[in-house]
Amino acid sequence: MTVEEERHALTCDLQRSVRYHRLRERFFEGWSNTFSVLSLLAGSSVVVALLAEWADWVPLVAGAAVAAMQALDQVLRLSAKARHHNSLASEFLAVERILTLNADPTQDDLRELRAEVLSIEAREPPVRRYLDLICHNQVARSIGSDDLVKLTWWQRRFAQYLSGDTALQR
Repeated sequence: MTVEEERHALTCDLQRSVRYHRLRERFFEGWSNTFSVLSLLAGSSVVVALLAEWADWVPLVAGAAVAAMQALDQVLRLSAKARHHNSLASEFLAVERILTLNADPTQDDLRELRAEVLSIEAREPPVRRYLDLICHNQVARSIGSDDLVKLTWWQRRFAQYLSGDTALQR
């Protein structure tokens, strides 16, 4: 592989990784925000129910909902996961910045950058393969490549939830 081909491949890998981690970050932030809003609404309904003397079961159900959502948020650590993916995306962007600033990288330069990418990848949680393929397709489209992977509607829709371990075993 020539230096230019290796540089191109590394750039595509970095852009795919950044997109992937930004999508994971938004996914976890979205669920965390949803739980927060629902907990706030359910908590408010407890107060309203107590003040308005609604049926006895309303504050009980609302209180249980608040406890359940807060427990889920704590156990799943959605905000922490969002921050972790933000950090990983920033690290990949830093490597891409170094690559972009080096107008004429040598094979050794690219090897060093690839080693840095491997170091970052070692700290990644398991990859959601379908989501990774969606990001691959986005990068391919952005550079005008026809190297697109076909995904079914359900693979695209549930990419954040499915591991996709069999995605490349066709």
